[in-house]
Amino acid sequence: MELNIASVEIEPKRHTFGHIARRFGEDRPASRYEEGIYDAQETENFHYRPMYEPDFEIYDENRTKIKMNDWYDLLDPRKFHYMTYVSARSKENSSNQQSFDFIENNGLVYRYTPEMKEEIYNYLAPLRHYEYAANLNNLNIVARGYGTALNAAALFYATDSLGMAQHITKTILTISDNDTSVLDEAKNRWMNCENWQPLRKLVEETMVIRDPIQILVAQDLVLDGLLIPTLVKDFSANVSSKYNDFTLQMMLEFIYNWQEETTKWLDSILNIMAKESDDNNTILSNWANEYIEKAVEALTPLTNFSNNKEILENNVNNLKNRLSKIGLKI
Repeated sequence: MELNIASVEIEPKRHTFGHIARRFGEDRPASRYEEGIYDAQETENFHYRPMYEPDFEIYDENRTKIKMNDWYDLLDPRKFHYMTYVSARSKENSSNQQSFDFIENNGLVYRYTPEMKEEIYNYLAPLRHYEYAANLNNLNIVARGYGTALNAAALFYATDSLGMAQHITKTILTISDNDTSVLDEAKNRWMNCENWQPLRKLVEETMVIRDPIQILVAQDLVLDGLLIPTLVKDFSANVSSKYNDFTLQMMLEFIYNWQEETTKWLDSILNIMAKESDDNNTILSNWANEYIEKAVEALTPLTNFSNNKEILENNVNNLKNRLSKIGLKI
């Protein structure tokens, strides 16, 4: 007896979801990123205006001075949705964990002198609180921003900022052999040390900004754009050179790589906003210039870890060149 099983190809009646077909006018397969981002923002049938801001709908384009014809033009070039984001961060964390394991297994931090440890505690440990503020600021963008393209990426940024606070904590505890009193001292520096107060003041001012794009420029573009190169990258390089030890740079490599990746998203969406209209460009440029000036004033007292007085100036010039390339008037 011979049995022949024939294969039948069933053509699907449609290849994508309705919101994708309506946007592009064709029934074409869409990527997971497109399916999860495009037109996911609620636009109608709101039950009430928020009592804390009755002038606006719960989701309202008018919360910002920046105007866009289509807020879904602000796509993430990394194409991050939940699965790709978690996968990327998991791989990066696993790679970084290997550095920590190598350092701990070989007892490299036990070579740290008390002077070296104290310098790291003074300049690096208080940044835990700065990163937590960055987390809150980006959650504020998510709450007040418009369009899933912007809000999803801002939520990932908020999660990353909380991760940076945890990563700095892990670094400090590794160096201090899990002495948690070092973290209490770091909080006291953040709250009371004279050198940290200008930065703390500026960060707290950004936490009450109501315009979500202004928060994006102040926190993500300018503050992170200057603080991480100065107080993380340049500081760790200075420590490595001063004490002839490179383990701190190994532990902080995760933060360097994260900023390089995240910069691609920031530059992409700000370039799109700036090109949308001359008014957008002017507003973004004014915000950038304003917060660069404020950030320089806030960070200057914290650059005395090095005799090189040009460290902050070099990073400011690099940021200005970067902003000029994306079309802002700097």
